Amino acid sequence: MNKCIKRTSGGVMRISDYWLLEVVQQCQWILKETDSNHTQNIRSKKILERVRKYLNQVGRGDDFRNRLHEEEHNRGVLPV
Repeated sequence: MNKCIKRTSGGVMRISDYWLLEVVQQCQWILKETDSNHTQNIRSKKILERVRKYLNQVGRGDDFRNRLHEEEHNRGVLPV
């Protein structure tokens, strides 16, 4: 396990905002690219719901949404 994810007692994991943002972006991409009955699609929906629930509990939902929106507009795209 690398430095950005730390496992603590009680089944709780700490993850940096950067990596949490990466997980959310990957889940959004999977939702966009797969069918609704695909296993990865269902798993991505569950992960996004847990992330939303966590951000609402800690009160950082708006800040994270703004950072996600900013990251999507500033991210480069490789030519095909």
